[in-house]
Amino acid sequence: MKIQVMQNNLSKLLLDEHNIIQKAGKIIFSLKNTWLDNAESYEKNIQKLIEFFSAYSDDYHHKKEEEILFIAISQKNESIGGGMVDELLDHHETFRATLQKISKLLAAKDYQSVQYNLESYVVNLEDHIAIENDEVFPMTDSIFEDEELEMLYHKCIDKDNELGIERKKEFEEFINEFNA
Repeated sequence: MKIQVMQNNLSKLLLDEHNIIQKAGKIIFSLKNTWLDNAESYEKNIQKLIEFFSAYSDDYHHKKEEEILFIAISQKNESIGGGMVDELLDHHETFRATLQKISKLLAAKDYQSVQYNLESYVVNLEDHIAIENDEVFPMTDSIFEDEELEMLYHKCIDKDNELGIERKKEFEEFINEFNA
C-alpha cells in the first residue's frame, strides 16, 4: 500500500519550484518595452531575473533533477529513463547556454534582443515544465515505492540545504513580491 504523504512530498517540492519559476516567467513578459522609459531599471530587473534563473531554476531545481531524480529514474527503468531523461538533460543545457547568451546581450545593452531571447527562453521553459508535470512526475510516483520516494525527497532537501535554504527562500520571496 502506498503512503500518499511521502509520495506527494517529492512531487510537491518539485511542482512548487515549477510554480515559482513560472511566476518568474510572467515577470519577463511584464517587462517588455519598459527599457524605453527606464533602461536602468529594466537592466537591474533583468540582472536579478538572470540570477534567479541561473541559481534557482538551474542550481536548486535542475540539479535536483539531474543529480537525484533522473539518475534514479534511469536506474529504475532504463527504457523509460533513457530517451526522456536525455531529452530533458538537453533542455537544461540549452537553458544554460541561452542564459549565457542573454547575459552577453544585456552587457551590450541590446535590450530588444534580451527581451526576445528571454521570452523565447520562457516559452521553452514552459514546454519543459509541462513535460515534467504531466509525464515525469506522475511516472515517478508510479514506478517508485513509498520508501524510495521518501529517500529521493530527502536527497532533494539535502541538496537545498547544501546550496543554502535561506538563499532559496530569498529567491522565492523576490519572485512573489515582484508578482504582488
